[in-house]
Amino acid sequence: MFQRRVLSAAAILALIALGACSGGGTNNVIPPPPPSIAGIGVFDESAASCTVSYDGFISYRVPSGSFSPIDVRSSNCAAQLGRNPSPTVPSWAKPNGPTKTVFVATSLQQAYSVAGMQSIETAATASNVPVTWMVGNLAYLANTSMYNAFHIQNGDDVESIDDPTLIAGLESGLPWFTPKVSVEGGGKERNISGLLALGETGFWGITWDTQGIDGDWDLGAPWGSYCADPTSYKRPTPDGSCPLVAFEWTARDLTRAYLSHHSEYFSTDPDDLQERAGFTTAGAVTYIDQIADAYAAAGQTQPMVMMSQQESAEDLNPGDQTIMTALYARAKADGMKLETLRSAVVDAATFSAAPRAIAFPSLPGGVAVASDILGGNQTLYPATIDFHDNVAGMTFLAGHTTPTRVFPYALDPQSAFNVPLAELQASQTPSLTGVAVANGSISFAFSAPIATHYGIAIWSDPALLQMSGPNVVPAGRAGDVVTFDLQPGSNTISVPCGGCSSTTFTYST
Repeated sequence: MFQRRVLSAAAILALIALGACSGGGTNNVIPPPPPSIAGIGVFDESAASCTVSYDGFISYRVPSGSFSPIDVRSSNCAAQLGRNPSPTVPSWAKPNGPTKTVFVATSLQQAYSVAGMQSIETAATASNVPVTWMVGNLAYLANTSMYNAFHIQNGDDVESIDDPTLIAGLESGLPWFTPKVSVEGGGKERNISGLLALGETGFWGITWDTQGIDGDWDLGAPWGSYCADPTSYKRPTPDGSCPLVAFEWTARDLTRAYLSHHSEYFSTDPDDLQERAGFTTAGAVTYIDQIADAYAAAGQTQPMVMMSQQESAEDLNPGDQTIMTALYARAKADGMKLETLRSAVVDAATFSAAPRAIAFPSLPGGVAVASDILGGNQTLYPATIDFHDNVAGMTFLAGHTTPTRVFPYALDPQSAFNVPLAELQASQTPSLTGVAVANGSISFAFSAPIATHYGIAIWSDPALLQMSGPNVVPAGRAGDVVTFDLQPGSNTISVPCGGCSSTTFTYST
């Protein structure tokens, strides 16, 4: 079972020594080799199999040839490591079996376009994807005949803003309409008390990782779906209940959105891809297929939601219908569960309170944005794991044992649309001081300035790791995340790990 013990750094060193001498244990904190690469670098190919490390405590064996980009500070690879600006998509980002991912197609009805609606409907109907049309004003009550036709032929649905007059009009014109998910878009405060008063159990419109686009600062809110705290809607409920399901605006490339600071570039919106991220239509089709594959692969180990949103007036832009057709077809081909918002809010309430982790690959194409998070002019990005439970959100870079950012949700007792969630500051961040493997367990020594909910990631196939415990969450087939509570001072976290024979692991590719 998972457990936390508070030990000194000297104690973990003694544990390492004991493991080296005992017949039943294995050692193996191996000091990292002297850096053979100047500075920090991200690499995705090697002339021969070799070992790399970022923090000097956990190392990874990378194969010869291509592999998923990894952040490296030291290696025994001499000058063999290289970079390919168009990295190979790893196998763990491609589905190879049934997925539990739910796919929801929506269209925000802001600018009225009958032709645009018909374009979206044509693309969706070809793959039997039901569309949820999200109505924003009374003018759309004139459109009930089209909504009825789409509902009959493709199972489409309608949701609306939290306006009782509009809802009453829709109920009158659409006998099948039931308000369940409020449309709470960008650039304004979300009316949580108002939608709850209407009996709705979800809302749409969180713009994951946004930092000022359209006035929104949803930085820190979880991706996909989560059980929102009605008193502070950007964070999950602290008690793990699910009175209100929050859905994000549209799914993102979680790696490039985070590392570029441009979540508005790297999304599943065709106009984002073509007009902002610089993709051709053909390039965007390939890219959006790879995004869908990554969500489907991540959903093989746990259920999650992949959102899609396309405004009808924009679907007449060149290439947009081609891209949307490709996305809907890929969601179906990958075996995702195709749902409207009305059915998804019921489905998601059963799993959105659970801790969740998603590994997202480094996908090529479009404009190359240098990441200040990686330092220098680095445009080759390592993969990421995004994790959240009801206490904190964390992001890990490939090769990193500890997160590059942490959002402690308790710091945000009240949300606002234009205020990001608070991050754990550098002065409050725990330091990893040692790692040991012995007797079927792996132990991590930390020095913590304050009491902190924290985590580690191991970038190796969970089937090989065989880590166990209630706080071990697989990130698909890319790795495991382990979370724990640290107390001020020295701490040691011990986790059962049947596949751990040393602190060097086979890197997930």
